[in-house]
Amino acid sequence: MAPGWKYAAASVIGTSHLKTPDGECQDSNSCSWDEKRGLLVCAVSDGAGSAKHSAIASRLTCALAIELVNNAPDDAIGSRDLALDVVSQIRDALKRKAEEMGESVREFACTLLLAAAKDSKVSFWQVGDGAICFRLRDESFYKYAFWPAKGEYANVTEFVTDANVLDEVAFDSFEAELVDLALFSDGLERLALDFKLGEAHSKFFMGLFPHLYQQPPGHLSEIEEKLSTFLASERVNSKTDDDKTLVLATLEFE
Repeated sequence: MAPGWKYAAASVIGTSHLKTPDGECQDSNSCSWDEKRGLLVCAVSDGAGSAKHSAIASRLTCALAIELVNNAPDDAIGSRDLALDVVSQIRDALKRKAEEMGESVREFACTLLLAAAKDSKVSFWQVGDGAICFRLRDESFYKYAFWPAKGEYANVTEFVTDANVLDEVAFDSFEAELVDLALFSDGLERLALDFKLGEAHSKFFMGLFPHLYQQPPGHLSEIEEKLSTFLASERVNSKTDDDKTLVLATLEFE
């Protein structure tokens, strides 16, 4: 039997937000590994820069997404119906939060990336920008699940709070031996994706995933600290001033 999944994740504030008095990281992430069920779930959410409470929204979105998927029956994992139901419940939760705070739901706009892997079944969901990239067993290159969704204007994308969000959910599910998995917010798009070739930037991921190899299954807190340092480094900040979230998970086969 293959060893369990191991993962590390970090969300780091962008330099542009550090310049404002009340600046905060509007990105969030959450991951869970259920060894008994053999279920890995990872989520990333990027709060809209123009939304007043997007940091609250992204945290709520990630936490609820992980909870709802983990509570789903095994035969529902990997189904489009589950994806649409979870996204719908998240939108309803954001609407309730907005009502509690006396705000418009637009002030809770955020994206959602979610990956679930159980046994050999993999499913990816996406609302908005950012991306999910992965590598399959016996392959040396990385692929993307969906190209980041961009609107008609720069820095505009789709959000979980959109009235027609269920029509905007990108979904894919397939049988595969997934080895490496990465989810990241749009702050890392220019580093992790090759926009000229329209493909994942494999060299970027090849420099990161080896740090996870040979580690024990589960949450890698020490790797997570190093990941946070990397995301806050001048090397990364010279490429982007936005918030940055990166989730890395890997499964080593015997």
